[in-house]
Amino acid sequence: MFILDLNLRFAHFLQPYLQDISLALVATCLVVYGDKVNGFIKSLVSSWVFFARVVAFILMCTFGYGLLTLWSQPLVYWGITRVDLMYRPALILFCFCLLGVLAERKRHL
Repeated sequence: MFILDLNLRFAHFLQPYLQDISLALVATCLVVYGDKVNGFIKSLVSSWVFFARVVAFILMCTFGYGLLTLWSQPLVYWGITRVDLMYRPALILFCFCLLGVLAERKRHL
């Protein structure tokens, strides 16, 4: 009973920070997989002239990643809020651990 009570208290403690947590999850995913996105853009614009490639890269880094963050953060937040309060802390911990393992596999750590 003590562990369940502690889990519920932790879930209530996390409640006001769920938007920040979802933003951190999205940002971490973009950091871990940003090289894949950059590689895809690079393959699309590799035949363009130098100036156009530079402009495309700048636009992708400024607006592309910003839009990805802006559009995916509410989806992650929605997904987290759909999980029962009892399982929410475990889900958040699992997601961050999974991202840590994925970052380790990609040699980001």
